Amino acid sequence: MLQWLREHGVRCDVTVSRYAGQLTELASELAIRKYDTVVVCGGDGTVNEVINGIAGTETLLGIVPLGTANDFAANMGISKDINDACKIIKQRQVRKIDLVRINQDKYFAGTGCLGFDAEVAAFASTRRKKRSNPFLLHLLGGILKFFSYKHRTVELRFNGQRYFGDIFLVAFGNTRSYGRGMLITPRAIPDDTLLDICVVRRLPKRRVLSIFPSVYKGGHVNNKEVTQYRAGAVFIQSLGPVDLYADGDFMTTTPVRLEVVPKHLNVIVGPSPS
Repeated sequence: MLQWLREHGVRCDVTVSRYAGQLTELASELAIRKYDTVVVCGGDGTVNEVINGIAGTETLLGIVPLGTANDFAANMGISKDINDACKIIKQRQVRKIDLVRINQDKYFAGTGCLGFDAEVAAFASTRRKKRSNPFLLHLLGGILKFFSYKHRTVELRFNGQRYFGDIFLVAFGNTRSYGRGMLITPRAIPDDTLLDICVVRRLPKRRVLSIFPSVYKGGHVNNKEVTQYRAGAVFIQSLGPVDLYADGDFMTTTPVRLEVVPKHLNVIVGPSPS
């Protein structure tokens, strides 16, 4: 990748993180030093760390998707092919997108979730080792949690409305997909100043199995147990603490406030971003 960029006239320095969260510090330092672009090589969680370092600055975000899911990169029209991703970086087609602020101190750019999907993500992250396969961990977590998951009771407040009830999951989408292409919030647009909210209410396991395949085309939203909302901000609380995961990583525990911050990130995008 470095060789390709340098051969095509792109001047670049390299820095490597040594611990979780360090990329946020490194990216923030580069933005302060007025680096034009920060290119992150990794998956959704790695990209999220960098985003939290350059949010609200003029520094551009470039992505070479090397993770397990790479959903944010896909929503930005960025190819999984390394050379193609480098070409996109060189072409420098920039899009200003919204970010979702979490309790005033963190951001995510893709999708947040609580309930079943968050518990699967927690299972995978707590068992992740240097040589582990993240996809297999999520698959195993999904199978185990499917049989052991207990529905959560949550309250959502947004736009003067209130949702209260037992849920299977709730997803908060700034982009359309997560989990390797599941179109959980199929109408989400990353620069429309709105957060798409998908509430999947409590439902029997047999209904989960019947609905699940349709999520890859966004068809799950047509089921009576699924409701969609849009809001610029949402406040979430629950009966008992519930974890919020976003872009694959743990963010916080309820209660939590999510707020869209318009045009807060400059991303180098591909030819046909969502």
